[in-house]
Amino acid sequence: MDKHVIKLSGLSLLIVINTLMMGCSSVIDARKQKQPYIDTYYSGNVSLAAKDFTEKSEGHIDTGDELMWTLEAGTANYSASEYQSSMREFERSEALIHDFDRRAVINARAAGSEIGSALTNPNALPYQGMYLDRVMLNAYKALNYFTLNDPAGAQVELRRMREAQKQVVRKFSDEIRTSQKEIDAQVQKNQQQSRSMGNQNTNMSFATIVKVPAVNEAYRTSASKSNKRYGSLVNPFVSYFSALGYLIDNNYAEALVDFRNLYRMNPNNQLVQRDYVSAANRIGSEIPAHLKDLRPYEYPLNNKIVYVILFNGRAPALKQEKFQIILPYVGYTGIAFPRYEYFPALLPGLDVGYTYNKKKLSVRTEQVADFDAIMSQEYHDKLPSMITRLVISTLTKELASYAIVDAARQSGSNGAENGAYALTGIYKFMFNTADTRGWETLPKEVQIAHVPMPDNGLLKINAIGSAGQSKKIALKKDTNIALIYIRALSPKNLIYKVIELQ
Repeated sequence: MDKHVIKLSGLSLLIVINTLMMGCSSVIDARKQKQPYIDTYYSGNVSLAAKDFTEKSEGHIDTGDELMWTLEAGTANYSASEYQSSMREFERSEALIHDFDRRAVINARAAGSEIGSALTNPNALPYQGMYLDRVMLNAYKALNYFTLNDPAGAQVELRRMREAQKQVVRKFSDEIRTSQKEIDAQVQKNQQQSRSMGNQNTNMSFATIVKVPAVNEAYRTSASKSNKRYGSLVNPFVSYFSALGYLIDNNYAEALVDFRNLYRMNPNNQLVQRDYVSAANRIGSEIPAHLKDLRPYEYPLNNKIVYVILFNGRAPALKQEKFQIILPYVGYTGIAFPRYEYFPALLPGLDVGYTYNKKKLSVRTEQVADFDAIMSQEYHDKLPSMITRLVISTLTKELASYAIVDAARQSGSNGAENGAYALTGIYKFMFNTADTRGWETLPKEVQIAHVPMPDNGLLKINAIGSAGQSKKIALKKDTNIALIYIRALSPKNLIYKVIELQ
């Protein structure tokens, strides 16, 4: 057999091995794989979704997609009131992330992953989650512990959540710096190979790539969705949940730090303004001059109080798109990349009715965190290096294909040349798949309200803009702090969890 044919057979075998080892997301993007299960979840059939996601999670142990499935399974199981299962999934998620962090920058496993990525696409690398994921999984674990009436366990997770929030900024800057070094190294390799093949210019900068309409639109949209006040990778819900944890521990001083940070992020939010003033007033701390006329709440923030927390709608999800770009040696080439699809808000909010001091009162929930903005900020900051890597990776594959076909042509064997064209064509088509992995059961936004404990212990919660969607909640007389968690999956599918702390 011709030696070039042997080389091509080896390449085809390598492709098959990589396909089997790296999972379906290397060929079929993750968004399409998950769509039936995501549809089940948002239809309100959370029990079936929890079962399906758990099976998928267990079926993807030791694969590159494991973290993606464990995060979805953790959320679905919490929604389905399968709290122990939810905890197990989030514990696995946390262990996976810690394992990623413990790996050295260069070791055998990481080197193998980089090789796989060069041969296929970013799906070949294990999914390590967004930086938002690292923080939110601890928030969900805290919710699990609170729901299981284990406030001490919840406080442990809140501390981990705070620490994760501090770490993500540093880790993110390290990732961007490392990514740029890898890009520079691959550009140099491609230029060396190009010189040996005819010396065409293979240097593709983001400044050039961003002029492509599809890339430009993704870049501009993510910029417009971002909220610069939040700061790099900061999650306002985490700050509010952190403050709530401190209040439960009777630590107004630390809660005030969180409220002050929230005020910087949401200066026009009336809930945040009054929480800030109330916490400062409680411990005699200075209040900003422009808030001095704002009255603190008549009731304490950590005694005989009800917090209503609405997880509303669906977070943005990555979808695959392709753009055309002119590359050396091959001309126009289609490159798959991920960009966010955004979903409309399901509910304007909730109206919370109650009786206090014999007066019938009501309050409306206010947005505390916009997950569209949080996730768009991370995507926008990553997009230049991500797109540049995709273009350089595509060029690397094209250079390799060019070399293989040229070698087959010089062998003088028509069969070898035809086989080279066929195999490299199939190879490039199969692995031109965008990395659309992500945590799709997160909410679009978090809204919060709080009220003093009602005289009769009764709350009436109405879903604004959704006729007939209301619920009466009766609280126990000995409840000191109540957390009412509400997950809005659709305007008519609201899940309620009542957490009562004595």
